[in-house]
Amino acid sequence: MPVNALLTKKSDLIVSTIIFVVTLVLFLFSRVHQLTDSNYSMLVSQSLLQHHSFTLDSYDIPRLEPTNQLYHVSVGKIYQLEYIDNHIYYFWPNGTSLLSIPFVALMNALGVSAANADGTYNPTGEITIQARLAALLMAILSVVFYFTSRFVLPLSWSAGLALSTALGTQIWSTASRALWSETWGIFLLGFVVLMLVANELGKWSLRPGILATLLAWTYFVRPTFSVAIVAITIYLILFYRPCLFAYAATGAAWLAAFVAYSWFHYRQLLPNYYLVYRHFGTTTFWTALSGNLISPSRGLLVFVPILFFVFYLVFRYWSALELPRLAVLSIGIVVTHLIVVSAHSPWYGGHCYGPRYSTGVVPWFFLLGTSALTAWRKQGFSRRTLSHRLEILLGAMLLLISVTIQTLGATEHATWLWNSRPVNVDEQPDRVWDWKHPQFLAKWVH
Repeated sequence: MPVNALLTKKSDLIVSTIIFVVTLVLFLFSRVHQLTDSNYSMLVSQSLLQHHSFTLDSYDIPRLEPTNQLYHVSVGKIYQLEYIDNHIYYFWPNGTSLLSIPFVALMNALGVSAANADGTYNPTGEITIQARLAALLMAILSVVFYFTSRFVLPLSWSAGLALSTALGTQIWSTASRALWSETWGIFLLGFVVLMLVANELGKWSLRPGILATLLAWTYFVRPTFSVAIVAITIYLILFYRPCLFAYAATGAAWLAAFVAYSWFHYRQLLPNYYLVYRHFGTTTFWTALSGNLISPSRGLLVFVPILFFVFYLVFRYWSALELPRLAVLSIGIVVTHLIVVSAHSPWYGGHCYGPRYSTGVVPWFFLLGTSALTAWRKQGFSRRTLSHRLEILLGAMLLLISVTIQTLGATEHATWLWNSRPVNVDEQPDRVWDWKHPQFLAKWVH
C-alpha cells in the first residue's frame, strides 16, 4: 500500500489516532518515573534556551568537591555532572537536551521549568518535562509502528502489533518513564525502520540524506546506536550502492560538526562519555551475556517473553518472510548490540527496571515481528490446524505475560524501590540473579 494512501485513508487515520490516545494516556498516568542518568538534561535544554550555552554555570548548582568517577570528574556525588576546565557540564550525551528544546520552550510557556526563578535547580520541573515528553514520543512511536506494519499487514493486525510492541516491551516500562537516552534513540529509529521497510517494498524511494541524519542523531543521543549505523551502512553497500555517496556525505558532515562541538567544549575529539574503551570492564563476558538474557531481574527473555514467539515464527517461517534482508539486518543488530552491552561495565544497567540496555533494539524486534506475522498469515493462518491453534495460544499467553511485567514496572513503585531495598543493587549486583526476589515481583516478594 503506497504511503500517501495510508496517510489519507480514513480508517487508518481513525485507528492511528486511537493508538496514539490510548498509549499516551497510559504512559502519562503510569505512576513510576525513573529520574537517574537523565537528571539535569532538561536543565541543559533550559540553558541552551536562556543562555545559549551547554554549560550549567549560569545556574545555582553547588560547586562540590571534584570526585573521580570511572569515566569523568563529577561534581561531588552528582554523577550526572562533570567538571571541564572549571565549567559544569552534563556528562551524559547532549543529544537528548538538544532535541528536547522545542518541548522545553512549550513547557516554559505553560509555567513549567527545570530552573527556579532564583536560578536554583527545580527537580520537580525536570521530571514533569521528562515524563510528559517521554510519553508523547513513545505514543508517536506507537503510531509509526502502526503505519510501518500496514505496508504488509491488515488494519487489525497492525493495530495489535503496534499496541503489543508499545505495551509488551521496554517502551512502557523504561522509555516512556523518563528521558533515558534510549527514548529519543528508539523514537528516531522508528522512522529509520519505516523508511527501510517502505524502500524494501518499493513503496517509497530511500532518502539517503534523511536516513543519515536520523542515524547520526541516534548516535548523538547514545553511542551504542552506532551498532545500527554500521549495520545499515553495510546493508546499503550490499544492496543500495547508488545511495552511498549522499548517505556518506551527510553522515560525514554531521560527524564533523559533532567533533567540532566536542573540540570546542572538551578539547578532545569526542566527549568523555563517548570514549568507548573507558566503558568496558573486567566482568566475565559470558556471565554478563547470560544475565542480559535470562537473569530474573535483568533478563530480556524474562521480561519480554513474547520474543520467544517472535523468534519461533521467524525461524519456523523463514522461507516465507516478507522482508528477509531486513530480518537478517535486524538479527545482526540485535546480536551485536547484546555483545556490546554485555562487554560494558556494569552490565546490569544500575538503577533501572529490567533489561534497560536492550531498549535500543526494540524497533528491530518490531521489524522482526512484522515480517514474522506476515509469513505466519501466509503459511499457516489459513489452514487452522491444531499446531496453528497451539501457536495462537502460545503467542497470546507470552504476550499477556510480557504486558503484565511491563505494567508492573510502569505502575508499581515497589519494582523501582527494588533497586535500593533491601540493599543498593550497585553495592550488591548479584541481586539480579536472585530468583527468590525478582524485580518484577517486588510488590509481593520482599
